[in-house]
Amino acid sequence: MTPSKTGSEMMNAVLYVAPNTLEYRQIPVPQVGPGEILVRIRTALTCGTDLKTYKRGHPVIKPPTVFGHEYAGDVVEVGDGVTQFKPGMRVVAHNSAPCGMCYWCKHNQASMCPDITYKFGAFAEYIVVPAPIVRLNTYEIPAHISYAQAAIMEPLSTVVHGQDTLAIQPGEKVVVFGAGPIGLMHMQMARLRGASQVIAVDMKEFRLQTARELGATETINFKETDPISAIKDLTGGIGPDAVIESAGSPDSWMSAVKVARKGGRVLWFGGLPQGTQITIDSYDIHYGELTMYGLYHCTPVDVYHAHQLITSQRINADNLITTQMPLARVEEALLAMAEGKVVKVAIMP
Repeated sequence: MTPSKTGSEMMNAVLYVAPNTLEYRQIPVPQVGPGEILVRIRTALTCGTDLKTYKRGHPVIKPPTVFGHEYAGDVVEVGDGVTQFKPGMRVVAHNSAPCGMCYWCKHNQASMCPDITYKFGAFAEYIVVPAPIVRLNTYEIPAHISYAQAAIMEPLSTVVHGQDTLAIQPGEKVVVFGAGPIGLMHMQMARLRGASQVIAVDMKEFRLQTARELGATETINFKETDPISAIKDLTGGIGPDAVIESAGSPDSWMSAVKVARKGGRVLWFGGLPQGTQITIDSYDIHYGELTMYGLYHCTPVDVYHAHQLITSQRINADNLITTQMPLARVEEALLAMAEGKVVKVAIMP
């Protein structure tokens, strides 16, 4: 199929219509504008954000619309002014790019940019990459890296951002609440940074098994064991130096504070719905001299480092992808994620 600038050609896509409602239908192939590129998607990965969107919606994703945002593919067409990419090149693109001009961008806090350009729509045969993303956050895929491996770049970028914030030191003990895709990447990054102990906490045995394969030194199934007492026992009664909450659960946000050692650090990575309130003991924070970080998104520097980690194969991307399914089975793939039967699914349009 050769896309047409007239928009007369059609493509298959999965649209988010309403919470718990997806539609598989044909829509026009998007047209390329100045500075943009049209990509034929070869692999799109499922993500926790996709699952949350499917279940309860998303503030940025307005239905009805194509969704999904982790993908890699081939350049089909380039817009006016694009010189760094050519048709036929294998590329991976992030789903966003900051403006580069605002207060936060100028203070090295591009993840807080209020004018970020977002692009969703990976659960389709084609996608247009907006000019800011082409310019800042799109990379060629080297021959030794698969499309699926490359597509890990977007979520890994946020993990890189969190790891740089947490600054794990060699020999430190780390706990990760949540052994989903993000938690598994945090575990790998913690080991790369020299953590001597990485404890994974989850309720799904399949995920915990994957955590052990990717470097977790111990695992705790919190359906069977009290995680707080188990973590204390595993860390000699002191507690971990760093705790990463990647489950997106109010209970684990609070547990992260409870288990951290005095003088330790807590990274609240897993997002909660707006308006969610948690209760923590100020005594633990004040007299325990705890440092807590909120974390959102990433910067172009993080995207670059994520791409380098993937292309150097220092991150195991293959173990994060459990299986593959065709585009028409996106809903099935998301439900499998929700049930903890898979880590990620590679969607093949």
